[in-house]
Amino acid sequence: MTSKSAATLAQAIAARLSDALLPGDAPFTAEGLDKAGAFVLAAAARRNGGDPVIAIESVTGAATERFMRIAVINDDMPFLVDSIASTISAQGLGIDRLVHPVLAVRRDGEGQLVAVLDGDAAGEKRESMIYLETRRADARQRRELESALRSTLADVRVAVADWPRMQAAMGEDADGLSDGEGAALLRWFKDGMLTQLGHVTRRRDGSESEVLGICRKSAKKLLGEVSWDRAFAWFDMGGKGQGGARRPPLIVKSNTISQVHRRTPLDLFIVPVFDKGKIEALSVHAGIWTSAGLAAAPTQVPRMRAQLNDLMGRFGFAPQGHAGKALVHA
Repeated sequence: MTSKSAATLAQAIAARLSDALLPGDAPFTAEGLDKAGAFVLAAAARRNGGDPVIAIESVTGAATERFMRIAVINDDMPFLVDSIASTISAQGLGIDRLVHPVLAVRRDGEGQLVAVLDGDAAGEKRESMIYLETRRADARQRRELESALRSTLADVRVAVADWPRMQAAMGEDADGLSDGEGAALLRWFKDGMLTQLGHVTRRRDGSESEVLGICRKSAKKLLGEVSWDRAFAWFDMGGKGQGGARRPPLIVKSNTISQVHRRTPLDLFIVPVFDKGKIEALSVHAGIWTSAGLAAAPTQVPRMRAQLNDLMGRFGFAPQGHAGKALVHA
């Protein structure tokens, strides 16, 4: 890349950063905008395939001018801004500026950035270029932040890539339930009330299959071994198709924290898998409620009528390790 082409690209990126400022955001100074554009270009200059690029830089100067710049270059996809912001906040860093232009770009065969195109350029690849400013952090904190951001971005990618298969898996489990109320609840979550993030089918011997979404990355252990045994026993004691408190799905709060969209413990929706009349496995759907689900009126939420009992005491779904506690719809 020549100095002339680099200057042209930096100017184009700087212009997109300025255009992406939201109403009420403090404007860049002319010098600050030029430096932000050059910093983002340095991060975005070369990118291999779909791999994200993360750059972190401490800015020195007068006391009021000391801060940290962060650039995250990635394929454009859902959940990026909120997931990245929550990851940074979880590291104890307040975000002073966040700008998120999505740029149409062109790269050569080696991943070198060669052009930033007009925003309405049809058919061109679009990349998310997120620019943030926070207070400064020491070298150890910067390493930890970069590691946390890479883990978050990996979760976002697999959650988005596997979403159609996770939707299909929840639909299949709903269709396979003989209990109409449990099926209605799963369909309600599937149809926009749950941000589905992961799925796994867990067998009694501990082996797993149909591992999707974040269960392929950060959430490989949704529950502790004791809680897996208790989940199987919960269904064993109820029997297939029987009523009472053992009607599927079993809803469990995991201790595993979502890194996608919102940092909160995952909700698990567990459905027994039968083979020749015996429970052979558990199909587990992991996700977090959407804002629509959280805001839904009680009359809009499908109800599972169950006989409340002493599940908490007798079955011990109290958190331990990666265990969770049972939630029972009544």
